[in-house]
Amino acid sequence: MSESRSGAPQRAFDHVLVIMFENQYRSYVLENPYMRRLADQGIELGGYFGVMHPSQTNYIASIAGALCNVSSDDLPPMLAERTIVDLLEEAPGRLRWKAYMESYVPQATPWTPSFAPADAPPYYIKHNPFSSYNLIVRNEARWQHIDNEAALFADLLNGDLPEYAWFTPNIWNDGHWVNGTPEQSKPRAPGLVDQLAVWLEGFLSRLRFPGPRSHLPPRSLVVVTFDESDFEADYEPDLASAYDGPNQVYTVLLGDGIEPGFETEGYNHYSLLRTIEVNFGLGHLGKNDADANWFQFLWGRHFRFSHPSPTPVGDGDGKTGALAAAGFQGALFVAGADGSGHAKVRTFADGEWSSEETLDVDCSGGLGLASTYMELILVARDGAGALSFLTYDLQHGWSAPTALDAGQVSSFAVASFDREQRIMLAFSHGDSTVVSRIRDQSKWGEPVPVPAAATDGGLVLGALGASLYLIAKAPGSQQMNVVSYNTGLYNQITVTPGQHGQPQNETTVEQWSPSAFPVAHFSSRPDEVTAQRKPQSRPYEGGGPMALATLDGVMHLVHPGPENAQLLTETFSIAGLMTPAFPVSYKRADKSTASNGFGTLAESGWSRQAPIFGARCYNDGALAFGRCGDEVFLLSRPNAGAPVELRRGRYVRDDDRKCD
Repeated sequence: MSESRSGAPQRAFDHVLVIMFENQYRSYVLENPYMRRLADQGIELGGYFGVMHPSQTNYIASIAGALCNVSSDDLPPMLAERTIVDLLEEAPGRLRWKAYMESYVPQATPWTPSFAPADAPPYYIKHNPFSSYNLIVRNEARWQHIDNEAALFADLLNGDLPEYAWFTPNIWNDGHWVNGTPEQSKPRAPGLVDQLAVWLEGFLSRLRFPGPRSHLPPRSLVVVTFDESDFEADYEPDLASAYDGPNQVYTVLLGDGIEPGFETEGYNHYSLLRTIEVNFGLGHLGKNDADANWFQFLWGRHFRFSHPSPTPVGDGDGKTGALAAAGFQGALFVAGADGSGHAKVRTFADGEWSSEETLDVDCSGGLGLASTYMELILVARDGAGALSFLTYDLQHGWSAPTALDAGQVSSFAVASFDREQRIMLAFSHGDSTVVSRIRDQSKWGEPVPVPAAATDGGLVLGALGASLYLIAKAPGSQQMNVVSYNTGLYNQITVTPGQHGQPQNETTVEQWSPSAFPVAHFSSRPDEVTAQRKPQSRPYEGGGPMALATLDGVMHLVHPGPENAQLLTETFSIAGLMTPAFPVSYKRADKSTASNGFGTLAESGWSRQAPIFGARCYNDGALAFGRCGDEVFLLSRPNAGAPVELRRGRYVRDDDRKCD
């Protein structure tokens, strides 16, 4: 990525036009020949998800970085939150913005201080997110930035397209209703897909886009996306050739600077918002956009691991015991257990390893490291299963070990969360139950059960934005299950019953989810009888140690296979997921006591699994994974008698295959 003198990325595009359609599974859309051809002309995002259901929630999230407690299509009270409009107008040079709403007639409702946006079919305000925010609606100058399709063509002819432009087709052209009616077809596909494709082909043809004679200014990025999948209808395998998972939607990036391709990493509407913020140097809204996985590939960057390099970790101690790693104050701290069970600590900074320091604590049963901006914590488990911890800061160095009242622990994990302000400790006992404790302001809180988690093996914790994820080996199998914990008030939904809003949408803050979900990739497989491709969720299995680290909105999970020491990795990068208040269930009998899973782990999949070639870890080996700065560091010991290797992972330009 090229950078300016200030260190910020140079723009990958000078204008962006977002076009949002309605309610279709991605694979249904790809069955349409025109939509398939369009995808071939741009960068198709094969792992792009909507945020929630129904429609309005996704429009709201796309400009505000959060749902703003909107969980239905009912008209919400005027929202007080800031949006991308505020960021654009506060940016140096006051970047321009405009929202074009097809069939909207500005002259029909003159603005007044008490102006109230209203539907004017086939224009609907639930598909105009800018009409929901007080800071836009109550400001006459801002409200004048909302216009119709005629204004778009006039702005293009006058060379006045703003840097940020949004376009919502009307209720028929966005694929919501059948042309000229207030009805949707049943099933919605392929009829409504074909209908919107005819409109889009005509619309882009009028723009002469994509192509060398385009009416759009040079270096324009056009995003063709959908708000959500068709959550009101069951997936019909005979309508499509592949399955992409619940709430996964068709999204294609087009433009004169776009080289056609296919990206498999996970993204959602928060990722699109974050990409626009990064491109124009806008900062962020401090919500789900702040830590979202963004389109680094537009700058020619992808994540890669370096070739392995040797380390001095464990030299001279028989190379036994567990490993742990965490970044703190600009250095990577690495701890390992020596042959006598004591912790040995080194730091790695600026490519150099420090000398070794021995800590007087028994970690023969395992250890973990995690840090906040204030302190580094080392948690140790002795051979009898008792936990203790030590702290480190720059003024005092390492403290003496202090016992943690946790009983006899069979496995544990520790991680920083809440944007590195707090530390979560999770541990299991012999009965497979899992308990957690939070360290905040240098004090440990009371133990809290994690009701959906159970394990007879390993645990690992990782944070992604406002969410914390606990991954545990499932009892009696090698499957890995994940449970969420939300820390963001903006990701809590409290529902006022209405036409669409239901208690099943309610989500929580500072509580563990009552449901666990497999670490799984959504895909499809041929039916054994009909040979039709049918949806499947493919759970991943692991064997031996697990390690987890997060970089730039992507959680990287690393582990060996269940019967293969080869190290495998899969990623999770869907920002802004919520934690359901009730167990997720789709049985009609559970309707009043269950969550529908909207906007939670129930609707978001992991990436395809990939090997880290040359890296192995047997049952007596060890893994550690930590982030420091703009890199993650994977340390691996294949077995008890082997040296520890280091692989550095970061985003690098595609023309630079090395990451060392």
